[in-house]
Amino acid sequence: MEKKRIVSIVSLVVGLVVLAVGATFLVLKLTSKPPVADGEYLVAAGNWVLDSGGGCEMLIQSDGASDTECEGGSDVIWRFTEIGKGTLTTNNHLNDYDFAWALKDGRITIQTDWLYKLNNEYEYTLNQGEGALILLDGDTEYRFVAQTE
Repeated sequence: MEKKRIVSIVSLVVGLVVLAVGATFLVLKLTSKPPVADGEYLVAAGNWVLDSGGGCEMLIQSDGASDTECEGGSDVIWRFTEIGKGTLTTNNHLNDYDFAWALKDGRITIQTDWLYKLNNEYEYTLNQGEGALILLDGDTEYRFVAQTE
C-alpha cells in the first residue's frame, strides 16, 4: 500500500511541474510581440543613414519613441518606401534616385536607377533592437542606422 502512495505522490508532483512549465510557456507566447520581418522593419524604420565613422547613438525620447543621431551627419540616406521599392540620395536630397530591392537568404540586392543601372548585392545583418543595418561587400562593411520619424 505504501508503494502505491509514493507512486501517486510522485506522479502528482511531476504532473504539477509539467503543468507549471506549460502554463509558463503559454503566458510567454501570448504576451510576446510578434516578430517583424526584416523587409517590414526596413520600411517602417524610416530613413537609413550611412554611419560615416563619426558614431551613431540611439536616443530614447520621453514618450518611449527612439531616434538615432549621428555625429557629423551623412549625405547618404536610403529610404525603403515599400516592399521592393525605395529611394536614395548621396547629396542630402539634392538628387533622389529610385531603387528596387529584395531580401533572400541573408542577402540584399539593390538595383539603382542612377545615370545607368547599378546592380549590387550584399550580405546583410539587421539588428532591430539597435536600429542598425550592416552590409558586407567582400571585406568592405557599410553600417546604416535607422532614423525614425
